[in-house]
Amino acid sequence: MNHIGRYEICGRLGRGGMSTVYKARSPITERIVALKVLKPRDEIFEDLVGWQKLKELFIEEARTMGAITHDHVAKVIDADLDDDTPFMVLEYFSHSIGDFIGEAYKVEEDTRVISIPRSYMYLCQLLKGLERLHFAGVVHRDIKPYNMMITNDDRVKIIDFGLSRVRGEESLAIPGMQVGSPYYAAPEQMAAPEKADGRADLFSAGVLMYRMLTGKLVELKKGKIKPPSRFNPDLSAAWDQFLATALAPTPADRFASAQEMRLQLEDVFDEWQTDSAATCRWYRPTEQDPKRSEVSPRSKPVRLMYKDIRQELQLDSLFRPQHFHDHQLQIVSPLRLYDPHTGLHWQRQGSGYTLDWHQAHTYVDYLNEQKFQEISTWRLPTTEELLSILRPPTVERDICLDPSFAPSIHWLWSADHCNKKQAWMADIVESYLGRQDLDGTASVCAVSN
Repeated sequence: MNHIGRYEICGRLGRGGMSTVYKARSPITERIVALKVLKPRDEIFEDLVGWQKLKELFIEEARTMGAITHDHVAKVIDADLDDDTPFMVLEYFSHSIGDFIGEAYKVEEDTRVISIPRSYMYLCQLLKGLERLHFAGVVHRDIKPYNMMITNDDRVKIIDFGLSRVRGEESLAIPGMQVGSPYYAAPEQMAAPEKADGRADLFSAGVLMYRMLTGKLVELKKGKIKPPSRFNPDLSAAWDQFLATALAPTPADRFASAQEMRLQLEDVFDEWQTDSAATCRWYRPTEQDPKRSEVSPRSKPVRLMYKDIRQELQLDSLFRPQHFHDHQLQIVSPLRLYDPHTGLHWQRQGSGYTLDWHQAHTYVDYLNEQKFQEISTWRLPTTEELLSILRPPTVERDICLDPSFAPSIHWLWSADHCNKKQAWMADIVESYLGRQDLDGTASVCAVSN
């Protein structure tokens, strides 16, 4: 398959029970988009429901999404038919919460523990999106990490409304059909999906928050969860109570609405942030040894294959450094940092916008042409050089230390590639390495010896 409608297919992004999502290129503008195509995985759906009914439901999903404009709900750009097969054109995002936490095909495996401020920010955005959906009478019923995309400017957007119910109408009623994803769906949704209301989405949001804060999935035993503070000592009793309410097995015991849940979350976070900041008066960063020997991370770009990179760079199973460098970045100017341990100069504010990998190289050439900061030897950093600036994800880092780089920077391109279609990047917020397609986007912080 080379084309669907006017769109050139670049690869498959994912496949669900009812549809397949492709990365595609628009004609003329060559913009990268996501193309969702009706394509039932199992023929039984078509046999039970009928192709015409499936088409109607798919088109109704496009109308539902198209009618909602919100910062945290994905936008439908277009919808059309390719012969007799409907498809919709969506915004393309190169990052998701699933990638961010490192959730694997074996969902029950532990994921990255995400910092409390970042987890709070993403859940607040998700709840704002759910506020808008529930106002429109839409119950999503499939809130999970890979249905939460992250935009270039760090906003969460909800995608995939294929299992949603609009204003109480059950469009796809197949006896025994599971609606929602195991581990994330609310108990009542698994038992009777046609009766689940917006509080089922809040339960799923609670599972997602628990996952980000602990790296664990929720275990409900006798209607209770293990307090998240058992796995993350930086969490207070208020966090335990908040998540216990969000994850109550009975809907009536949960928050009544997404807005109520969000407002309570804001109170919990504000209290936690105030208490954490108060400890900074006793916190002292580890003193750096001025006599420490210099380190020389590799400066030449190489190909690092996925199967080799963890051993090559001493990363753990979630692609975080097993040992962090004790870097000592010094502010030379508002636009430049210097690390005396590596002898490297770093662009402090970065590019200010995200670019694909090829554009990142062009941007570096532009810096050199301009002799940015009176330097004409800027280049993309290698993965080893990026690892040298990562800080271990701790409360002290998040609360007590001023960031070395611009706070708006999240992902940074490296000069190292993985294969013909992917290169390596670093998440300098949560301190891990990841790979993404060359036409995906990240920021650039150039480096110079």
